[in-house]
Amino acid sequence: MKKVLFINPAVNKCGVPHTGLAMLGAVLKEQGHAVKIADYHFFSKTPKIEKILDDFRPDVVGISLFSCAVSVADKMITVIKGKNKNIPLLCGGPHTSSYYKELSTDSRFDYIIIGEAESIIVDLVEKATSNKLPQVIYAPLPDINKLPFPDYTSFYNHESIDLYPIITSRGCPFNCSFCSVRLSNSKNWRPRSLGNCIEELKRIKSELIFVKSVMIWDDNFSLDIDRAKLFLQLWLKEKFQYKLSLANVRADKIDKEFLSLLKRAGCEEVQFGVEHGNPEVFRHVEKGETLEDIRRAAKLVNQCGMKLGCSFIIGLPHDTLKRTLDSIKFAKELKPDHIHWNILVPYKGTRVYEYFKKNGQANNASIPFTIPQDGLSFEPNADTPYFTREERKKAYLMALLLSKDDLLLQDIRKTFYRALEYNLIKEFLQWLISAKIIKNLIWTARKRMSRYKR
Repeated sequence: MKKVLFINPAVNKCGVPHTGLAMLGAVLKEQGHAVKIADYHFFSKTPKIEKILDDFRPDVVGISLFSCAVSVADKMITVIKGKNKNIPLLCGGPHTSSYYKELSTDSRFDYIIIGEAESIIVDLVEKATSNKLPQVIYAPLPDINKLPFPDYTSFYNHESIDLYPIITSRGCPFNCSFCSVRLSNSKNWRPRSLGNCIEELKRIKSELIFVKSVMIWDDNFSLDIDRAKLFLQLWLKEKFQYKLSLANVRADKIDKEFLSLLKRAGCEEVQFGVEHGNPEVFRHVEKGETLEDIRRAAKLVNQCGMKLGCSFIIGLPHDTLKRTLDSIKFAKELKPDHIHWNILVPYKGTRVYEYFKKNGQANNASIPFTIPQDGLSFEPNADTPYFTREERKKAYLMALLLSKDDLLLQDIRKTFYRALEYNLIKEFLQWLISAKIIKNLIWTARKRMSRYKR
């Protein structure tokens, strides 16, 4: 028996446990190994890595890398190897699949795993040794219908899990220019049997008693819309009492029947990626759908009385400050309840990465990139002569202001000075006097006054 520690470093907390590590843990535990999972992205109060190493004393450590958390992971790796320089260290995750060549020169790693590791993890753990330079291993795609259910009981603080992520399929056959999913999960879309998915959901109560909601965490749940509808019909037949939500849905697959089933199943909001509202920029994304598909889907969601969430990307190839206005205009046209504005990060292995190498500049995505809570202080990871870094920062602030985003409420004074810096005072005033902003300001003032009185 080996004692295995898996780690998911993070710069913030999302409250959703790492399903991939839960799967690896389940596979290892089936073979009699002991597993602990320190998921700092799920639970920020997970014990410090030093304490875990002292208490658990693992024989093997595996770390999942996301580009935004590389700097945090680097510090943890230094601690791990400082405690025991000969402990085998495995490295996997999305960042690893994109930047394995760069990581392969880091002598602290012993194994670098590209892809889904369930089919190789047992043999790897049992034979793991310390190496002078890491071995790069390409993991074959596992048969996901033969895998055990994910085991979340190995997580530190697993008792606090209230949102359960379920993956009913893996992979996505589309080739969006900015997306790196195909590098880690492949373009081969692989569905699980729906009976297997329902059995996993039935098991939740016996292990995680505080779960209140379930999120479908597929790369592309709605690819086979008839299968998606059947899943929802089975959900309704079982009368699950959990609140249901979705992570990824394509607009071109949405129809009235699907939305009706979602609503009956307890889902309150539908979210899909728009990416950009300018036709030329959108065309180069190559999503495999049209802006008209998105208009139609947004209209259906609004008509059925569900909330609508849309995500956009600022800084795609051929984007400019002026064309960002087209995205803002299109966002207003769709009438969403929530808009999520993203700044492009060109991950290695994607077409946008190659584009910026030829037409501009692209930082290595291993340089941490996160937009802080106030939404104002950050440095874009890419630029071009026709859309500079300063213009990208201005575009992001402009999008937040014109879409009346309440993210900026956290520091109105700073927002004002940034708006002044980028000559966006008119947009700042429009944002400030909007009904939603005033309502939030009054609510915040009342809350602070109540606290002051107490």
